[in-house]
Amino acid sequence: MLKRLADRISLRRQISLLAGAIGLAVVGGTTAGSALLARVQATDMAQDALLQVARSVADRLDQDLAERQREIRNVAALEALQPHWLENTGSLRKVLDTMQSTLPDYAWIGFADQDGRVRAATGGILEGASVAQRPWFSNGIKQAAVEDVHPASLLQSLLKPHADGTPFRFVDVAAPVSDGSGRIIGVLGTHLSWRWADVVRREVLSSRRPELKEDIIVLDRSGRVLLGPDLGAAPYTAAELAAGRFIDRRAGGDRLATAAATHGRGDYAGLGWIVVALQPVDTALAGANRLTGLILLVGLIAAVLGMVGIGLIAGRLSRPLTRLTEAVDRIGRQPNARMTDRVHGSPEVLRLSTAIRSLLRRIGTAEEDARLSRVEATDAVHAAEDRVRRLGADLRAMQVLADTDGLTGLLNRRAFLPLANDAMSYFKRYRRGICVLMIDIDHFKRVNDLYGHAAGDEVIRQVGRIIRDAIRTTDKVARFGGEEFVVLLRETDLQGATLFAERIRQTVAGTVFEPEGQCLRATISVGMAGADVADDDIDHTIERADRALYAAKSGGRNCVRSAETAAAPDLRSAA
Repeated sequence: MLKRLADRISLRRQISLLAGAIGLAVVGGTTAGSALLARVQATDMAQDALLQVARSVADRLDQDLAERQREIRNVAALEALQPHWLENTGSLRKVLDTMQSTLPDYAWIGFADQDGRVRAATGGILEGASVAQRPWFSNGIKQAAVEDVHPASLLQSLLKPHADGTPFRFVDVAAPVSDGSGRIIGVLGTHLSWRWADVVRREVLSSRRPELKEDIIVLDRSGRVLLGPDLGAAPYTAAELAAGRFIDRRAGGDRLATAAATHGRGDYAGLGWIVVALQPVDTALAGANRLTGLILLVGLIAAVLGMVGIGLIAGRLSRPLTRLTEAVDRIGRQPNARMTDRVHGSPEVLRLSTAIRSLLRRIGTAEEDARLSRVEATDAVHAAEDRVRRLGADLRAMQVLADTDGLTGLLNRRAFLPLANDAMSYFKRYRRGICVLMIDIDHFKRVNDLYGHAAGDEVIRQVGRIIRDAIRTTDKVARFGGEEFVVLLRETDLQGATLFAERIRQTVAGTVFEPEGQCLRATISVGMAGADVADDDIDHTIERADRALYAAKSGGRNCVRSAETAAAPDLRSAA
């Protein structure tokens, strides 16, 4: 059957049909493979991006709660507040009200004595009530503690309701309070509004493109929803959350999902929350689907063009064979048709055959030469790219060495001043406050003389680490030389800079340095200045901060002084 059909179809058409079938098969296979590869790669890329989003939110939650725990612990340890914890004059309530006004995320701040009775609280709420059975009190009297999200059972009817009618939920932060002898006299506790976590969620999502249609939910350690739709539900299995990447197939369409757990930070051990980032599968694979369609269209066009082109070529190649066939057919039909050998061996046919064989040989040789040339060119390009990468890595390493202080790993003066000048230009353009802090380790020569230069270097490293860990990502710290550091605080006024400087000073004063097995303590003096329109450049601001540092040194050391005033902070500003 096939032989009879082939006998009826010309060689030209057979070649064209065969070429078309092969082309369609190649197009189909290429399209299917490309579609599968594109979907896999698009899914991996989308889930990688979602995982970064989930990790970013988890890190923000850990960072914020670690800062809140450190804030409450530092306030509980303030020496200026020790005489006022157990008094009944109402001044402690004023301090707590002032603290709440500067930290509005705290819905309630209160101090309970060791029996669990609230002695002072913001707005007088719950004063006199017993909180002895509350987890934040029972755990906070032992050590600084952070309690998981819970409804406001005591405060629900006492606080002003939310505008949208949603119930209050809090994260409790508490720390023990001791008197001058170190005896625990009570607990400083706060109720951090859970809406803070939604603000973090919205900030992260606002930094992403809206067309990605991403969403974020937060689960507790058991997998129940804390933030997001279906509060209290457990939408995912433990195996899905453990895998970290899965498909959410709930109603509303399939969504790619990635999970990242919070792990705590520093002294804050974490609450085991799980952040899940979501994106519709259709949105994630939209680019891959478009690419598949484009590949299919281009392949079909190429296949059609190939069929037409191959048909024309086949007709051209078959004409010499047709002439030869006609010549052979004439043999025996015409009396003079005796020169078959000559026809068959005519110079034209021989030249054609020779030219075809020569062409094929040249094509093969040219292709091999081209292949070898491409291999050599590719090797040369790869070698050049490798050299460029190595050179770039070396340049980056040299830049890091040039901009970094070798002892502390902080910025050096050379790297700090361009950043500070940029901040000064931003201040003069937009009037957004910046402050400069000059920090010097007190009696550092005595440390070197008594304990050796190695111990002094270790003290410098640890002080630099304390300052670096306390600043925000937008702030900068550098070592200017010796035992002197400089800090640039952006978007900060003098009041905020004073609180920051006091926190650093207290942390250093409370740190026991143990270089090479030795135990010693050190203190720092801090001078600070806020940028002023009268400053010609950042050097003038640094100079005023340096004069304030000199005033701190002259005033007895282990203190903070500003260029604007040398007066000691009162009780309210200390809080």
